Amino acid sequence: MALYPLPLLRLLHLADSALPIGSTAHSYGLETLIHDADLTVDQLDGCFAHILAEAGAVEAAYCRRAYALGAVRSGPDADGEAARWQTWQAINRALSARKPARESRQASATLGRLLRLALSLEDDATLRQALDAGSAIDLHHAPVFGLLGGHWRLGEEATVLAFLQQMMTGLVSACQRLMPLGQQRAQSILWGLQPALAATAQRVAATENVDPPAFTPLLDIAGMRHPTLPVRLFVS
Repeated sequence: MALYPLPLLRLLHLADSALPIGSTAHSYGLETLIHDADLTVDQLDGCFAHILAEAGAVEAAYCRRAYALGAVRSGPDADGEAARWQTWQAINRALSARKPARESRQASATLGRLLRLALSLEDDATLRQALDAGSAIDLHHAPVFGLLGGHWRLGEEATVLAFLQQMMTGLVSACQRLMPLGQQRAQSILWGLQPALAATAQRVAATENVDPPAFTPLLDIAGMRHPTLPVRLFVS
């Protein structure tokens, strides 16, 4: 799908790693692995490819489902609107259940503040409804990103790919602050991940209504152990 200037600019804005939602404060357990010498620079390519195939697929699936909700235009059908926001709540609750590590779960919810930022940029009834519907639960980054993509008609595939790219950029950036990883090597890793990123998005699209399996015990345990580190650079 070709993006016209305004949707393209909005997608670039949404996916900018400099967006002030706190993404630079989280390593999602990578800090623990690096502290324990369980992850080295030479292992990063394989590590990130596995993260994309497992955790990335889960995030992409919920981003895509939320995109469909965001693309619905509000109408006079009160029952339909109520069902829409109940589904929105269910999507975020289900993603919470897929995040066993408390720190990573809270980090994802913290980045969900993207919805508040979007509402501050463009006051909109649908975005207010989404925020109100999630007032008593955690709203996660991936569904919020997807909902905004659908609401602004940014293109489903483009939105999912942009989210995954932002996710991996954040992880690589965290590693740059934790280990001897230079700019050129970091960009080489991100460039090399592009085929895996595209494959993950396509695999999720092919199993639209099925939760992708994910098994990341090392990363989950590292996230759970993160608060016990003697010195920490990241919140998670």
